[in-house]
Amino acid sequence: MSELTENQQKVLTAIRNGADTNDNIAEKSGVAKGSITAVVNSLIKRELVAKSDEGRYIPVDLEQDGTSADVVVIGAAAPVQKTGVTVLIPYLKDEAAGEELKYALRTWEKHFTEEFNVVVIGDKEDWFSPEITHIPHEPHLIKEVCNCPSPSLIRNPQADVTHKIFTAIASGIISDDFILSNDDIYLLGKTFLEDIKTLKAFGTLDKSGEEGGLYNQNAKRTAKALLANNLPTHRYGTHTPMLLNAEKLAQVIEKYGALDNAFLLTSLYFNETHPDARPIQVDGTKTDPILASVYRSNVEDHLLKSIFAQRKFMNCNSKGWISVKAHLAIAFPEPSRFEK
Repeated sequence: MSELTENQQKVLTAIRNGADTNDNIAEKSGVAKGSITAVVNSLIKRELVAKSDEGRYIPVDLEQDGTSADVVVIGAAAPVQKTGVTVLIPYLKDEAAGEELKYALRTWEKHFTEEFNVVVIGDKEDWFSPEITHIPHEPHLIKEVCNCPSPSLIRNPQADVTHKIFTAIASGIISDDFILSNDDIYLLGKTFLEDIKTLKAFGTLDKSGEEGGLYNQNAKRTAKALLANNLPTHRYGTHTPMLLNAEKLAQVIEKYGALDNAFLLTSLYFNETHPDARPIQVDGTKTDPILASVYRSNVEDHLLKSIFAQRKFMNCNSKGWISVKAHLAIAFPEPSRFEK
């Protein structure tokens, strides 16, 4: 059975009703024109739509009632009433070391100065309250990049995140400007929207991850694509929240074929949309005044107290969670509205 987002269903219905160009589909479906190609491409991939030799879109296996027997629409039964800016968090429960997401949301509620709502795409926790809009999304597999005759299907984390974000945009739940964050990013002090808007980079893409690892391969692929378009190669994946525009992001995903290839999506996006930017440099080390990246299980207590008192953002990995969880419990003891 195939699950369709609300926007995918709208576009599919428009095509089945005779719309065969981007302009016609946008007019009949009500979906933003800038998102049409990306949504249609997702339907082509599902083999629900095909493209004719003349470049027009045609439905596949049209049913008399205008729907396909193996299609389920997600997100259509209960329209989301959003207020404020949306914070989108892709989430894979198996990769969580503990209650990172729960405490991340507590920090947002305490320190973010804007009205906001939360969308989590991926897995769901039992403690989610109705204040969280949850979009189910299974881990996405792509072909391994190798010099072999039969590449395996693997979960490439960066490709998986791109599919999650695209699904959220195609659903219509994510639109306009939104904040992209992670389950292990924490706001440690009063945070304004301007703090998140400010572009931050972690050097350049040529120095990313362990040589030969998946992240390193994805970074090199991203740099190559950007250089081919005469664009800079700032590495924007800084483990801090960032503000993106849904329509522009859908266009970037389409331009670079990011649904079928593993790229560092935010680096594609910001280098494409802000080619002349001079982003603030962060590295998460002891001398970084903005970000603390905690990647050890035995970080000294005095250092953690200094981080909580002075830094604006903190992130951690599974080892770092061991160091920070007690400090988070002390600093943010009250449940947020996102918990039952």
